[in-house]
Amino acid sequence: ERVYLIRRGAVRLSRVYESGEEITVALLRENSLFGVLSLLTGHASDRFYHAIAFTRVEMVTAPAASVRAAIEADTTVGLRLLQGLSSRILQTETMIETLTHRDMSSRLVSFLLVLCRDFGVPDELGITIDLRLS
Repeated sequence: ERVYLIRRGAVRLSRVYESGEEITVALLRENSLFGVLSLLTGHASDRFYHAIAFTRVEMVTAPAASVRAAIEADTTVGLRLLQGLSSRILQTETMIETLTHRDMSSRLVSFLLVLCRDFGVPDELGITIDLRLS
């Protein structure tokens, strides 16, 4: 029922399934949105996610109804939302490709490249991914 925008930091979205298994569904960075399903469908979602901060996080949140009204009043708000959703779709497609069509070492290399691109910080030794992942 709310939309969240990450202004600073990194967040992991996960779902806990009936079996008790927790699965990471997205790794989000600055200017990423989540909680938009209810905005698009017009009703509350039955999908619940855990949002866990990897770093210090600064977020902005608003009721889905307010965001929907802003989109209707100003098309640039809708375009920005579409940009954010497109980025999430691309991330999801990349992860599907990474996990389904390669051996384990290739999947690891591909995943590290995605992390470098999305979360890497260049320094004198190369690129640092300052996230605690297991």
